[in-house]
Amino acid sequence: MSVRTTPRTVAVGALVAAVALAAAALVAVAPLAGTAAPATAATQAPATVPVAGPSCPSGTLSLSIIRSGCTASSGTVRLSDGRTFAVPARGESVVALSVAAPGAAELPEVVVANTGGAGIAVRVDDAWQGAAAAVRQQRSADSAVAGSAATTGTKAATSTKCTSTANVQNRYRWSSPVRWYYNATGSKGTFTQSALQKAANAWTGKITACGKTMTSTAGNTYVRAAGQAPNVTAKGGCSASSGYSVTGWGALPEKTLGVTCVWYDQDGVVQEADQRYSTRYAWSSTASCSGNRYDVQAVATHEWGHLYGLGHVATGTGQVMEAAEGPCALGSRTLGLGDMTGIAAKY
Repeated sequence: MSVRTTPRTVAVGALVAAVALAAAALVAVAPLAGTAAPATAATQAPATVPVAGPSCPSGTLSLSIIRSGCTASSGTVRLSDGRTFAVPARGESVVALSVAAPGAAELPEVVVANTGGAGIAVRVDDAWQGAAAAVRQQRSADSAVAGSAATTGTKAATSTKCTSTANVQNRYRWSSPVRWYYNATGSKGTFTQSALQKAANAWTGKITACGKTMTSTAGNTYVRAAGQAPNVTAKGGCSASSGYSVTGWGALPEKTLGVTCVWYDQDGVVQEADQRYSTRYAWSSTASCSGNRYDVQAVATHEWGHLYGLGHVATGTGQVMEAAEGPCALGSRTLGLGDMTGIAAKY
């Protein structure tokens, strides 16, 4: 028997087919949507957003104030030994390094790091203090440097000048030649600018010593005489950065021959470095040296090592970067094997 269709039955059949097709599409899509959907906000861990601490009080900041986690872009940090350090710009650090007379304890090395929102951290020798978040950042950065291939030698190594490879790398370096100025006010010698220039050049280019030749890309340019004093305090701290690297003379603590302050950014790129040499002692700046005088070129070679980015090595290694220099130590005009190894690794 044949079935007679009418327009009404055709329309109903089309509607039923359309509904069935839509239902099948929903069934096919629903599981995919359910498995591919990202976690909702209710199930995701909230992102950690650093919250800057309150502003530090203006003026002088003690370590106890800094430990509160406050933030600052100015002011002065005062240490228990009386030294003061102008708070560096946010994202920058300043370090003070020195050289001592024989038998004297060196001034503790100090770093003041202004991390910005995480606060300020201060390192005295190897111990960090200050805002907890800032201290964590700086310890992490120290670990990265200590584990890098650029760090060679050992601070505790004991050997002679031409067999020890002892050297210590600091966290900073120059990205271009140092442009430096000299303020001769209070100078303790006749040819001090020439002696300082020789000290600066000892770390650059092809360096030959101990029967070996190594190459360093460190460089410097003496610009001209300066009217301003270096930003190094009489107690061996660091005042505010000026943007100009100035070397000069002035009062320093007893048994301290010279102090270098270096300002560098969070990437370790140096912005400025100033040096002050002590007017307390007699100095020699000629080719020879006699008596109880300190040789400008020898002591300055040590301080330029700091300026370029090297730290102290242990006494007994025979290296220029030992912490103390004796009178007329002309041998320190020439780098040791560890000194050469260190500067060649950094540059």
